[in-house]
Amino acid sequence: MNGLKFAALLLGEMNHYEVIAKSDLDSRRTIVQKAGLMSISIVLAIFTGACFAHELFGSGILGMTISGLTLGWFVMMIDRSILSTLETDPEVLKGIKNRRIALSILLGLLSSLGVDMWLYHNDVQSSLETKAQEMTLSQEAHFDNAQMLMADVASKKLEKEKLEMAFNLEMISGVGPRAKQKKELLVKADADLKAAEALLLQATADQELAVRNGTAQKLKELNGSLMYKSAAVIDLAFSSLKTFLVWMVLLVVIIMIDLLPALSKSTVLTGYENRILRERNIAAMKSELARKTMEAIAERNSNLAEITSRLNSAKDLASHSGQISLN
Repeated sequence: MNGLKFAALLLGEMNHYEVIAKSDLDSRRTIVQKAGLMSISIVLAIFTGACFAHELFGSGILGMTISGLTLGWFVMMIDRSILSTLETDPEVLKGIKNRRIALSILLGLLSSLGVDMWLYHNDVQSSLETKAQEMTLSQEAHFDNAQMLMADVASKKLEKEKLEMAFNLEMISGVGPRAKQKKELLVKADADLKAAEALLLQATADQELAVRNGTAQKLKELNGSLMYKSAAVIDLAFSSLKTFLVWMVLLVVIIMIDLLPALSKSTVLTGYENRILRERNIAAMKSELARKTMEAIAERNSNLAEITSRLNSAKDLASHSGQISLN
């Protein structure tokens, strides 16, 4: 397939390809140029759709392809509707372009979010992980148990230190029954402290495991939320002047790429467009003439029917009057 045929296919003009192929050089060049600009915005839309599918839903190649092609088809149909407009009134064309600009800004914001999620994937994931951990910690029920065990360990440690100090003071005067009794209490306190520390260690491990599992679950939920991921991208973009400038430049570039096909449209029609416009006008005139002819025929038939009805009424009246006279 040559470039001109591909351009006609992309613009939805394959039914007029024979006319396009026989058109003047300027018409063919303009069609190829419009198709080229349109293909750039379509490729951007496909890439954006694939980024959204991958970043939001973790889709594979198939899901990314379907999402990208759907958004690309949507952008292609919008651009087709503008590029196929044969409008020579500057004000009307300006209104069409203004609506396309407004839509491009919305699509640009959407596209920039999808591209930013892909470009800043690691930073966005780090921000979401912090958010997920905060949400998990605020809901974690193991904290109360761990805090109680920490208090118990501190209390037993203090008790052991007191007994150790009393035992050392007792040992100054020699080993006696009181020293042996305090030694037994110290050994028991040490065992109790080790048991409490073991419980605290186990509770801390359980808590860390619960936090990790809860954070992973929350992170999975946040990764599937457009609101949270968009907020993470925006927070990252506005976190500093440098990141804001990078985000703004990317947004402007995406909007300008999306606007390329619409900006290429002008009120000056090519030879091919003038021919199509003439054919449309002729078709419209024929349609209007056919409509008026049908209306005239319908009106004439209606008049003939009315005249016939009147004649029949007059005949019936005359016949009835003749019968009365004979009687």
